[in-house]
Amino acid sequence: MKNSRGIVWGGLLIIFGVIWLLRSMNLLNIDWDLVLPYWPVLLIIAGAILIAAGRERGSGGIVALLITLAVFGGVVNKTHQAFDDHDNNWHFGWDDDDDDHEYGYHHYDDNNDDDGDEKDEDYRREHWKEGDRPINGTYNYEMEDFIQKANFNLEGGAGSFSLNGNTAKLFEAATTSTVVGFRSNTSVNKVNNSASVTLKMEEGNVKIKNGEISNRAKIQLNEKPVWNIDLGIGAGKGDFDFSNYKVEKLKVSTGVADMDIRLGDKMPAANVDIEAGVASVTLEIPESVGCEMRMDGALNAKNMDGLSKIGDGLYRTANFDTATKKVIVHYEGGLTSINIKRY
Repeated sequence: MKNSRGIVWGGLLIIFGVIWLLRSMNLLNIDWDLVLPYWPVLLIIAGAILIAAGRERGSGGIVALLITLAVFGGVVNKTHQAFDDHDNNWHFGWDDDDDDHEYGYHHYDDNNDDDGDEKDEDYRREHWKEGDRPINGTYNYEMEDFIQKANFNLEGGAGSFSLNGNTAKLFEAATTSTVVGFRSNTSVNKVNNSASVTLKMEEGNVKIKNGEISNRAKIQLNEKPVWNIDLGIGAGKGDFDFSNYKVEKLKVSTGVADMDIRLGDKMPAANVDIEAGVASVTLEIPESVGCEMRMDGALNAKNMDGLSKIGDGLYRTANFDTATKKVIVHYEGGLTSINIKRY
């Protein structure tokens, strides 16, 4: 019994360690959506070993290890299928009781004339059921001369999100979604010369069809104001290029996501706060900017380009003390991969 327990825990540590090492070295990319449904194969192998090996020494530990992995795979697979296993649709529910009022301009369009991606549209027409037609939305708010500071808050749930480029308006967003739409809320304060913009998903189920995220948002901000940005993404993909924006504060909260973030050199100091669950985060920082990173979390694979370890969880670039512009990053992760690039 004692020997079996050692094989189980030792085997689990080796398996997870090897997977994580290969993943951090970019040598392994597993599509778990395809692998997890076949967890019963582990039970079949365990049964075959019991029949073939009988009571031979060591066989009990191997069988226990296979059963443990099968149970873990089955739980994860069923959790991801979330209530509806029909036609390979996964449903994730977000319930937001806020009664925010909408300001500015927004428009919904059931047609997909502005999507610009004919292949995606053909796929949707072929595979989406009746009632799953894409909802296109456009949101914007006019830029006003008195606005010097602005807040942008994204409550994304699950989906694919991008933010880059400049707009003459305060902000613009083009969204595509199924079942749920997005909601925009913008307010201004002439006393403080400021504005606040929120873009979030409405209540309902977020769908992933055949492994593809059906909710997308493309966002542009005005380059003139100094921005405080708060990004919340539960799951999916984020591609955020802030290199042309004056970003004073950036907060990123994500659960299971692949995040690419590019920072610029428009501010003397920028503070970045990242909280990630099971995620892959790439952070690009200009070489001319001094960077300091404080990292919390024990199971984080990291690649620190140009940063040297100063102390426990503390990293800095060689030019940090002398640089006229600095980026301070606080990173807190669970089981994540953090990749720092200099450009």
